[in-house]
Amino acid sequence: FKLQLIFSVRILCILLITITCDTSYAQMYFQKLINSPFVVSSLLSTEAEGLYAPRDLDFNTDPDKPNELWVINENSATFDPSFGGSTVTYYNAGTDSQWAEYRKDSYSAHFMHTASAIAFSDNGGFANTLDVQDANGNPNGYFSGCTLWEADTSIYARVNQNGPELGSHWDMLHQSPFSVGIAAETENIYWLFDGYHNTIAKYNFQEPHPDHEHGGEDHSDGLIYRYDEIVVDRVAGLSSHMVIDQSNALLYMCDTGNQRILRVNINAGVINYNLTPYGENIEGYYSMIGAEYETIIDSGLVSPTGIDIHENFLLVSDYSSGEIIIYDIDQLDNIQEIKRLQTGLVEDVMSIKAGPDGSIWYVCTNSGKLYQMLPPIDGDLNADNSLTLADMVLLLSHIINSNLLDQEYHILADMDSNGEIDILDLILVLDYME
Repeated sequence: FKLQLIFSVRILCILLITITCDTSYAQMYFQKLINSPFVVSSLLSTEAEGLYAPRDLDFNTDPDKPNELWVINENSATFDPSFGGSTVTYYNAGTDSQWAEYRKDSYSAHFMHTASAIAFSDNGGFANTLDVQDANGNPNGYFSGCTLWEADTSIYARVNQNGPELGSHWDMLHQSPFSVGIAAETENIYWLFDGYHNTIAKYNFQEPHPDHEHGGEDHSDGLIYRYDEIVVDRVAGLSSHMVIDQSNALLYMCDTGNQRILRVNINAGVINYNLTPYGENIEGYYSMIGAEYETIIDSGLVSPTGIDIHENFLLVSDYSSGEIIIYDIDQLDNIQEIKRLQTGLVEDVMSIKAGPDGSIWYVCTNSGKLYQMLPPIDGDLNADNSLTLADMVLLLSHIINSNLLDQEYHILADMDSNGEIDILDLILVLDYME
């Protein structure tokens, strides 16, 4: 009987592995992560692979590349003497075959100057913000904003690296100095946290440069909408990340300086008056009126910087404490905090991202590290990330009513997920130990 049970469990595990990226499995995995009594943070990359002051991360939205994770650095890697923001791409992220590739466009000193955030759109492109007053280093200038790139790795940081055009960038608009957050709406439309004007703005690049698709300088079709009714506060050196819930067109954002989370209806608002663009001719630059926005969380946060959405949960990371706070947003008018996950990393965690498998990824800007947060191993009752005799003793003590486990540990003790903790669970622990 024991052999039949073990064989059945192993077959079940194989089936689960084959559907790792299935939505239902990811949801189940995420639920286990937030309901477990403790979590496991696995260090998956360091400065040796090119991380240097990483400020943000995002997964490629190409459905054929579900485990391709991109991290954006504020500057170049320690082994790269040139100045300018850079990226590290992780292929097969979180698997045994994960590998990393460091890249830096030769013109990133301008286009990724003090890179602070990254977001992938649905058209094979991504964009980044620049946490700097002037991307040309002019102390009296204000020429900075957002850069658009194509994620095709045969193009990004490959074409025009020695000219004649300005590297591989797809487009750029320069009306938001000290921009520290970004979210993709669709195609070439992105929302920014504009730290200089203390508000948010929508950037519509429309088509990439009409003069040269990659590396050009013609920004004339750019449209920028600034929502001046929404007042936010940037904190120097910190990102204020943003995410759009595509199911209902709501933008969630960290207002770091005001220690709160805002929610914005991206379909609300009309043009109030024209603004004069700085340093470039574009199709339109407007101040908006009639924005619909509200503060949804204004307590329990010190320095919120990271944010993401997974199913009906909002994830927020607090740079000050290192906590990742989980909120239930299923009811838009009744948001509830349900869990605080501990990283133990104070003043380091800058950004978070829910992975396609339901795990949580985060980058640490000061230590230059990338972590994946995972639920514990089933049966690990003493939190040492392994199955040992000590776990068997704890489980047996519970089964014979000698020393009962706390309720939150039941999810780990119930090895066969049948809702009961019994001798069959003990047999499974023994099998995995062997």
